[in-house]
Amino acid sequence: MSISKFTSDQKIHHLVTWATEWKGERTGRSMWAYSLSLGGSHALMNDWFKNEKLLRLLTQEEKDLIREARERAARAWSGRA
Repeated sequence: MSISKFTSDQKIHHLVTWATEWKGERTGRSMWAYSLSLGGSHALMNDWFKNEKLLRLLTQEEKDLIREARERAARAWSGRA
C-alpha cells in the first residue's frame, strides 16, 4: 500500500482547511472522514495533531481555529451513534 507523503505546508493547509469547515455555525467532517478523503488512514490527521514540530509552525490564529474545531467536532460526533 502506497502512502502519499505531504509536506509540512500541505499538512498545515489540510489542518486549517479541516478546521475551517467547523468555523461559525457550520458542521464539518469528522477528522477521520477528512483523513480518508486525502487517501490516508483514519489516523492520518490525528498523527499530525500529535506532531509538536509541525504544530510549532502554526500561527496562534491557526492553533486557536484548530483547537475550537477539535472541540466542536468531538462534541458533534460524540452525540452520534
